[in-house]
Amino acid sequence: MSDAATTWCALSEPWQVCLDEAWRSWAAGSAGVGCAITDPAGAVVATGRNRTMEQKQAPHDLAGTPIAHAETVALSRLPFGDYTAHTLYTSFEPCMMCASTILLVGVGTVAYAAADPLFEGLHDWFGELEWSARRRPERVVLGGPAGAFAHLLHLSWITFWIADGPVVEAHRRASERHLDAARDLGRDGRLAAVADAGGTAVDALSAIWDTVVAVAAD
Repeated sequence: MSDAATTWCALSEPWQVCLDEAWRSWAAGSAGVGCAITDPAGAVVATGRNRTMEQKQAPHDLAGTPIAHAETVALSRLPFGDYTAHTLYTSFEPCMMCASTILLVGVGTVAYAAADPLFEGLHDWFGELEWSARRRPERVVLGGPAGAFAHLLHLSWITFWIADGPVVEAHRRASERHLDAARDLGRDGRLAAVADAGGTAVDALSAIWDTVVAVAAD
């Protein structure tokens, strides 16, 4: 078994579902972020992927809009209820919109694979408002090779569409190496070849394993 396959098999089911959704998003031309929500027993009860660049399949479908982030798509599939014992898994740290939606829904724990330098400190900022301070979720960071894979998926999409600006600058300040690696992936076609062949998330991880390991060690 390859190192990439071993790494994948070591992940829990929610993380596998989350990263698979992230890959499906990237392969569809969207931002490469995925999400899975589990109930208190650990069963996946809702999934979502970033669908900002996908076409709507129905008028009410959350796709083809700037708000079609992985987390909002997944959360939109939950009915009213108490979600304090649920966990939301996302391949990339929630942005301001998604973090606010998580607060409104009341999900008790958020696990993210890679941090978003653009929104560093957002969790603490929410603590300044009494209402949101009481509802802030517990946070868990995955990191490691799987986290690096998640980071590269999203960042390679960002750098393909955005040459420069506040988002790219935030990533540059956090790690020039991560930014350069993501740009290289956008040029060398390894991920695109896997997507064109209908490959899985494990196939994508295997195809860029050397880059993932290098970034994870940074």
